[in-house]
Amino acid sequence: MGSDEGNPAELPGPSDDAPDLRFPALTSHSQEVLDTLARQRGRADHFYEGALRALADRSSPVRAETAAYCLRELIEELERAALAPKPGPGLGELFDAFRPAWKDAVRRSEDDGLVDNCDPAVFAADQFVEAAEATRATRRDRAQTTFSELDPVQRPDPPDTHEAQIKRLLDFRDEFNHVLHGEEPTDPETFKASVESFETFLLAWFAPRTFEDFSEIDELLEEGPPA
Repeated sequence: MGSDEGNPAELPGPSDDAPDLRFPALTSHSQEVLDTLARQRGRADHFYEGALRALADRSSPVRAETAAYCLRELIEELERAALAPKPGPGLGELFDAFRPAWKDAVRRSEDDGLVDNCDPAVFAADQFVEAAEATRATRRDRAQTTFSELDPVQRPDPPDTHEAQIKRLLDFRDEFNHVLHGEEPTDPETFKASVESFETFLLAWFAPRTFEDFSEIDELLEEGPPA
């Protein structure tokens, strides 16, 4: 056995010029984002803080990838908050309403099955399936619901603006996934531009500015994610 048995190699520590890893120094912009997310339901602010810590850790070989993971989870945390179950009939209640109709359905024979599609049990089954399918949301549906549910002022945006916001959120998710799973590593300094763009997007969403600043927000939506 080698002489190093029982003495595992140590990971390199942060360089002398690394920022304080207990928490990176926040710009006023980042502090505003953190405070804004802290007022939302869920742990979005925790994932944002995690992304900032990851980018600040110069000893990590996957700074951008770790930050991208945190930011993707931030988006999913907002979706979880927006899509949290609301009062209404659950699966058990729906099944209890369905079961007696199905049990009492008139059957012609084992081979023929139910008499026709007008049978109350068939109708009940159709309603049950429709209700179950309605609970399944597409990726875009989740983004749209997230915007609607978490909009602090519930403002009725013009359709084009609303669609642009949804697309922007989906683009950010795609970008963060690409950084996380990309074949080539992402330069952390370059990735910071994407983070800053996402911060501006979050503030425009959760802390909407006065009317004179709307033109700046429209320009941001038109630009799309950084190349």
